[in-house]
Amino acid sequence: MQPLTLDARELNGPVVRHWQAYPAQFPGLAWEGAELPAADFVLGQGVAVERKSAMDFSLMVMDGRLAELTARLQLDFDHPLLVVEGDFHTGRFHSDPQKLREALALLALQAVPFIPSPGPAFTAELIFTLMRALEAPSAAASLRHGRPFDPLSGRRYLLEGLPGVTENLARALLRHFGSPAGVFAAGLDDLAQVPGISPEAAVRMKRVLEGA
Repeated sequence: MQPLTLDARELNGPVVRHWQAYPAQFPGLAWEGAELPAADFVLGQGVAVERKSAMDFSLMVMDGRLAELTARLQLDFDHPLLVVEGDFHTGRFHSDPQKLREALALLALQAVPFIPSPGPAFTAELIFTLMRALEAPSAAASLRHGRPFDPLSGRRYLLEGLPGVTENLARALLRHFGSPAGVFAAGLDDLAQVPGISPEAAVRMKRVLEGA
């Protein structure tokens, strides 16, 4: 099992403490810390976990930061997951049930799995289970469905196959470069000039395009 990378702030956190307290339950699990610009745990193969408490999640919903978080995760990872620990349904002074429903709808439509967790111990065990699942052979699933027939949608469809490229980013890329061919031929600096594409996301796109 390859080591997972976790944000330096998680090194002394409750998830790691659970792994350390019960090492026999997590054979082969190893980790290393790093300053991660997005996500708390990077598992490999484009899979990453963002961990939030129910309180932090509620605050992000209320102040509108959830959309920004999910957009950043999707730019940097193919399969980001959001794990929320605790009871996020319980009413609080800062909560709004309608905004919560809208947030959950946003996550569903953006294909960011939302996983409720009762606490850090469950999260620790979930991450280990995900690591084991990534190593298990499985049938390759189709990543996209409903292939378009009209040229404009077809051009967007090609670009949305790149890591982290949403429909809006595909439109921005087409406006900037004129065609998918222009995007595919662009250098790292050119890609990073498109609003919404970070240097890190540009590197991931080029890796896919060049087969590196």
